[in-house]
Amino acid sequence: MIRDYIKETREPTLLLSALSGIVGLSAAMYYGRASIAVGILAIVGAVLAQASVNMLDDYFDFKTGLDMETSKTGFSGGSGLLVSGRVMPVNVLAIALAVLAAASVIGAYALLSAPGVALAVLVLIAVGGAGVLLYAKHLTRIPFLAEPFVAACFALIGIGVFLVASDGAAHFWSAAAACALAGIQIGAVLIANEVPDIGPDRKYGRRSWAVMSGGPAGAWHLYAGFQILGFALLVLGIAAGALPLAHALVLAFAPIALYVAIGIRSYKNAKAHERIMRTSAVMCMAYMAVLSAVYLLSLV
Repeated sequence: MIRDYIKETREPTLLLSALSGIVGLSAAMYYGRASIAVGILAIVGAVLAQASVNMLDDYFDFKTGLDMETSKTGFSGGSGLLVSGRVMPVNVLAIALAVLAAASVIGAYALLSAPGVALAVLVLIAVGGAGVLLYAKHLTRIPFLAEPFVAACFALIGIGVFLVASDGAAHFWSAAAACALAGIQIGAVLIANEVPDIGPDRKYGRRSWAVMSGGPAGAWHLYAGFQILGFALLVLGIAAGALPLAHALVLAFAPIALYVAIGIRSYKNAKAHERIMRTSAVMCMAYMAVLSAVYLLSLV
């Protein structure tokens, strides 16, 4: 039983939180002296906050009945632990709030460790906390909000880590551009992962881009739009001198993004689509790893 509750706290998206934070920490190290310890602690806090929102998402989707009808895959449909009865809803809610409280304590410490940017970090923490509490039950019901909001939150993770690790805003816009690239990729992953659950999501009032676009035939345009936006920002950032030239390496992921877009358009069923979701997630993680590696290898 304890193993099931531990499993409930773990989702593949937790790695995305960590990688987003690593992009911010790597940027802080690249642009000047950075407190690696404070940066790592902030990343831990972000991962805990993401674990909390995952559990709250599972909890509310179970309470509404949505998770009874979703297609369970490694990347969509919820954990399935509540539906199977292996964990109790009240316990999941309690653990989610406890994990959020732990993330808040870490956030407060990071805030005190970076007095030079305290106000900006406080705003980021407030936005993140509101997102954790409101996302599953309320924000997903606002048309077209889910994917941009998720993209922005993951970008803010990197930006927040950059600020507290640097305890300053020098080179802020350059670091923010790299963190925005990471956030856009995660928003694109969310679109790919929503496709198998378009029917249940529509039925239970979720208003994601995938739902509002009418199905896979529309969702693939949105995924492609996210990717075009990201690659355009990358090129502009390099041209403006805000991003290192070596970040152009991530342009190598463009053919993979095209493959995922075509896979979304050709959607047949959840099982077959799992390959597309896996490719999208792995590409996103590799993309963020390259962003960080470019910063870190320049320090060697």
